[in-house]
Amino acid sequence: MASREPTNSPAFRLVVKGLLQLHELSRQGQDDSAEAEAVRDALDGPLSILNDTDKERAQWLSEDLYSVSGPDESATLQPMTAEAQLALTEAVEARESGEFDRALKLIRRWESYISPALLSYLRGTVWLDAGYPEVAAVFLKHASELDASNGNYRATYLTALDQSDPKSALEDAQKVINRPQDWAPAVVVRAADVAVGQLQDASVIEPVAFGRQITLALEDAVSRMDQGGDPAAPISTYGHGVLLLGMCYERLGDVNAAANWFTRGLQHNPDNDRLLAARGILLYGKEPGAIADLKRAVSVESNLIWPYLFLAHHFLSMRDFERARVMCEMGLHREGSASAKSLLEEWRAIAQAELGFPPNTVRAAFESAVRLDSSNDLARRNAKIFEQALAKHDPRPISNWEQRSEATVRQLGLVERRYSLGA
Repeated sequence: MASREPTNSPAFRLVVKGLLQLHELSRQGQDDSAEAEAVRDALDGPLSILNDTDKERAQWLSEDLYSVSGPDESATLQPMTAEAQLALTEAVEARESGEFDRALKLIRRWESYISPALLSYLRGTVWLDAGYPEVAAVFLKHASELDASNGNYRATYLTALDQSDPKSALEDAQKVINRPQDWAPAVVVRAADVAVGQLQDASVIEPVAFGRQITLALEDAVSRMDQGGDPAAPISTYGHGVLLLGMCYERLGDVNAAANWFTRGLQHNPDNDRLLAARGILLYGKEPGAIADLKRAVSVESNLIWPYLFLAHHFLSMRDFERARVMCEMGLHREGSASAKSLLEEWRAIAQAELGFPPNTVRAAFESAVRLDSSNDLARRNAKIFEQALAKHDPRPISNWEQRSEATVRQLGLVERRYSLGA
């Protein structure tokens, strides 16, 4: 099994923090300052308790950071060879499989064949996937500065910055959104993603005005992609751009514009589960096609919880209890909030009760619903209805369940759901 390293030990985390502080001081020309000496002294403790493997990792990081703050000007870039290209491919595959040490070793072994910008980008992506976005941000910023024309470098830097320093990420994103024409579409889409994620924080930005600014920036980026701009951008960039546009219009209260953008994205990629879920939720209870969208998202095995949750509610309303139960159980295996899973547990309990499952099984589902979300009073009341029916020996079906309307469920989904590139 692939090793998920570098380590997450507290001592190694402290060493990483110290090395980043030293890197920043070195970048400012303060290698010999009292502050740098204090950081070195503070590193002695955590360094002394690292195991040999972590000590080697720390040494690699120190050397690699030096290549960013003080590169060897005499180093000569070797012509790319088939063997070096193969090694780089292996490094990317190692990163994707979680073999981070191996990926970094391969990059260091063949670094003389890699341009400085690509070298920093590769190192940054390894550290980002390894769970060290603060380290990744240093390398990715360096890559984007060396090759400003590569939108993917800057976009990935924004991803790392968003995870390590959200306030700085928003400031950087705002600069992009203010002048979208100066940036590659991939960078604009990523900046919009950062900004949309922080729109709820009215203390930082005015949501409505900034939301309109984001839509203008995204429309510019999507238009350029339609015309063939940024061909190096990942295929997913276009879909995510129109998804964000739809979300912005959704928040601005323009349902028709939101649906149109989701539709536009689906014309490019009919199986984009995020777009299918977004349009399905937006139009649930309003347009019959919403159910088809949600079913299609399920058919492509979406990792989002929402298609399963909405279909569970739909089938429950149709008294198709077996399909409702299946949707609940599929949804519970997806990542989602406790409140979303509470709804699925409540609806699973109702479906199980109607299907004649053992009382203890039904009770367990109701109890799980309340445990997941203590504010789910409807689950409590439906559990009471179930117990009353048992006490009276009422035959199925139990006709007096309390149910949420389509409009209520739609609003719950719109308020709570969150979209991002890895969701």
